[in-house]
Amino acid sequence: MPESGSLSSEVPPLTGTLPPQCRHDLDALRRFIDEASGRSGVGAPADPADFREVLLTGATGFLGRFLLTDLLRRNPNLTVTCIVRADDADHALSRIQAALEEAEIRDDELAPRIRALAGDIHLPRFGLDAARFADLCERIDAVYHLAASLSVATPYVALRRTNVFSIRGVLDLCLTTRLKHIFFASTMGVFPEYFCGFANEYSGSRITHQMQPDIASMKRAFPLGLLGYPWTKVVVEQALLHATRAGVPVALFRLPHANVASSGFGNADDVAVRTVAAVVDAGRMPEGFTLQWSQAAADVVSDTMAAISLNPDRRFTIYHYSEDPPLGPEMQLADFGLYYETVPYDAFKRACLSRGERSPLHGFWNLIDHGAPYWFGGDATAPSHRVCSRALQADCPDPIPWPSAYAMLRRSLDWLRAHRERWPYRIPESRLDYDHLVRRAESFAREYDVPFDVAFPAWKLEGLGQLVQAVNAPEAGVRTGRHDYIAFDLTRRLRNNASLEAERRRYPEIAEQDVRRPVFIVGVNRTGTTFLHRLMSRDPRFWTLRGYEYVEPVPAGGNCATSAGSADDPRRAFAEELLNASGIVDMFKGVHHFDVNEPEEDLGLLRLGFSAWGATVWFDIPDFARWLAGRDMSESYAFHRRAMQNYTHQRRQRRGGGEGQWVLKAPFHLFELEALIATYPDALFIQTHREPAQFMGSWCSLVDRVRSLSCQPRPSEDLGAEQLEFMGRMLDCAVEFRTGHPELEDRWMDVSFYDFVGDPMAVVARIYDRFGWPLEEEAVAAMDEWLEVQAAQRRSETRHKYDLADFGLTRDEVDAAFARYHEFVADAGLRESHSVPGDP
Repeated sequence: MPESGSLSSEVPPLTGTLPPQCRHDLDALRRFIDEASGRSGVGAPADPADFREVLLTGATGFLGRFLLTDLLRRNPNLTVTCIVRADDADHALSRIQAALEEAEIRDDELAPRIRALAGDIHLPRFGLDAARFADLCERIDAVYHLAASLSVATPYVALRRTNVFSIRGVLDLCLTTRLKHIFFASTMGVFPEYFCGFANEYSGSRITHQMQPDIASMKRAFPLGLLGYPWTKVVVEQALLHATRAGVPVALFRLPHANVASSGFGNADDVAVRTVAAVVDAGRMPEGFTLQWSQAAADVVSDTMAAISLNPDRRFTIYHYSEDPPLGPEMQLADFGLYYETVPYDAFKRACLSRGERSPLHGFWNLIDHGAPYWFGGDATAPSHRVCSRALQADCPDPIPWPSAYAMLRRSLDWLRAHRERWPYRIPESRLDYDHLVRRAESFAREYDVPFDVAFPAWKLEGLGQLVQAVNAPEAGVRTGRHDYIAFDLTRRLRNNASLEAERRRYPEIAEQDVRRPVFIVGVNRTGTTFLHRLMSRDPRFWTLRGYEYVEPVPAGGNCATSAGSADDPRRAFAEELLNASGIVDMFKGVHHFDVNEPEEDLGLLRLGFSAWGATVWFDIPDFARWLAGRDMSESYAFHRRAMQNYTHQRRQRRGGGEGQWVLKAPFHLFELEALIATYPDALFIQTHREPAQFMGSWCSLVDRVRSLSCQPRPSEDLGAEQLEFMGRMLDCAVEFRTGHPELEDRWMDVSFYDFVGDPMAVVARIYDRFGWPLEEEAVAAMDEWLEVQAAQRRSETRHKYDLADFGLTRDEVDAAFARYHEFVADAGLRESHSVPGDP
């Protein structure tokens, strides 16, 4: 549990005078509490560790259904009784089950511990007779009060019965027989600065630990006759704080704007969701529209609430919710291939009004007009760093896994497309559009203050255009449901180009960085290159590029001497989010182990120039492959070196000027060895070799998996023929280069896959001996330890299974396609074939 340190648990008094109606209602609630607490013989409250039955209101609401399941999962001895407005208990239970099914979180194993109670929270004793209410008072240990009208743009007088006086039944229960805990769902929206996105006059505001809202500020921001909702929460909060004087244990959870679960399931009635839906519906968005203001996942909010409520060491009364700092840079709808014209707010409103009652914002314009100067003012920001959530962190026994904005939007889009029949609004459709991507690149150049033609020279834009055209071609078979992922990937590459150029301008010495004698592992795919790369990375003499460094090359703030590369580097978490949300990790299980902290292929640098052979693996795009084969790759490799200068400078900053030798790995370098050696004239090469008849089956299976993520299926024999030609041509290019440059053979080290898997450290020793590197004891120990971990992992994994025949290939066809390579290997005296079970 995080250390609460010197944080005070005292709650300061409310500042200012409540409006007369609110003050009148609060006085009535206080009198009710004083009268009820005067009863004799009231027992002490149960310890949270001893909770056996609790009462939940709002179980069928958007958040309540998640809290119900979280409570049951966290305490296997707990029963949750849910008060639901219904005809009878069976009807109440069916409503609960329907809410769970809608969110796809129904769990039949939890069902026996759910009790449904037909009642009405607005009525005295919830509308129950005296005997049933008395029985409830005996059984219940705590009340979770979530039920409320969420109609924000409604006068206070219209909400007070539902949102304010419903607390009387809860207080009556909690002050009868024995005291009971009250966990109340309030809102961060009681703070005008939060409601207004910390924009305009609130730009310098902060919400501090246990802070109370300023009533004078609320009066200015929340007219009682328009925005009554936050006032209802303040009144109930103050009543419950008064109840603590009678010994009632109270926790006020000021919840964030949580309208989507981490699964992507969303609340169609939420005003923020309706605003996004209105953008989609009208095809326009107001200037200043942002996705970053709040991205709290509803199920994470509820689980945190459950964890704190069941914590017997809970210390604080008020819990402010604030997500961790946003992972990665700010994102726009355009980053996901959702292109909408940006217009002034008035034009956006007119476009929505023209839709009449069909507009998702129909009936909400009083609220939208009121908030527009802040929400669409251009400087609305996420609450991270503005809200002190230390009480939340201190009393929650587990780390809080906030999903990133990227993960939330991706999952939302996936959920909408999978549940079209249940969504009341138009479904957003992503597309790939070259002109819009270029406009996004122009915006990045402005954001990072770099010349557009330097960050995005003509050759990069040509590659972008060729790639977009190829992927959009019908014969590529790319599913439209993956356009958002592809658009985001392309947009991220554009941003990274701008950030790398900005870093060079911030540190002019980057241009002087010397990338000395880099080592390139260039064996063909599925021949142990990843294994060798990661094994050698255990030696501190070598520098390698980790997966998260490709995702975001430049740390936020650009200071590599502090958190960059450390366990606290925020790029690690962002890279994890991207991988998990994309589906890549699950797809590659048993084939390739993704770990953002491990070295990955420097193909990622060529992808920044939109001229990498990897695209022809992800998609069936023969026109793009022909374009790549016919172009001069010298500009791409010059950029590769330029980016490596950035990384070299980062390493030297981080290590206080220390030196290291880069070890890089990408099989597709075999296509472009002429350009590579011209760019890195002192490069060293390690080429791994394996029997083609063995690696081809594995490779075809991998390509089939990769394409299944984004493309329509195609006949497996077509894929087999395509990849046989592709891999054969790649190794022919390598043979042609090596036989044409005998003067470079002293730079090459050939490694048999079979020797390597048989005795990895013996092969490593030969590599070091070949290049004159000392193999230190520290490095040997680190490599041995890593090998042990890998061996244990392989024993526990389901291995990758494949067969040439699955892809219409025979051994004779493969041998014929690799005839030139076989001859080269034989002349070199390498052990090319051996029977080794499994896959590298």
